[in-house]
Amino acid sequence: MSYSDTKSGFRLNLFEQLFDDQPRYHEQQMVVRRLNINELKASVAKDLEALLNTRCVMSDRLQEYPTASASVLNFGILDFVGLSSANPADCDYICRQIAKTIEQQDLRLRNVRVSLDIGAVDVNQLCFSIEALLKVYPARELVSFDAFFEPSFQRYYVK
Repeated sequence: MSYSDTKSGFRLNLFEQLFDDQPRYHEQQMVVRRLNINELKASVAKDLEALLNTRCVMSDRLQEYPTASASVLNFGILDFVGLSSANPADCDYICRQIAKTIEQQDLRLRNVRVSLDIGAVDVNQLCFSIEALLKVYPARELVSFDAFFEPSFQRYYVK
């Protein structure tokens, strides 16, 4: 299903609207720019990368405040320093925490599953597979993203 014309399609998220790299002509300022499904997936990947590269520092302190736990105060993932990719329990914990964070912070993605592919690319890189149901009216589509973590830079890349 393609949503490439301007009448149907998907709206840009708030930040993409504010920082539009492809502004329309001056006389078309009031026209809402729409995304096709591939552009929407690229937008979600960009947002996931920003989420994964943000560290949450408040998580433990917010446990007794469920509403605050689901707010922007809890944006980002936990720092996994001290956990080992050689330990299956640690790998499972990391994957569960990443999936939980994505579901809490990106309401477009549901049924998120994260798996770690140890040694899939490089010894100095962790490779994750992120699968989810993308729910944006009028579409519901299964999506998959590859995420790479480079420990030396403490940075995630999402494709």
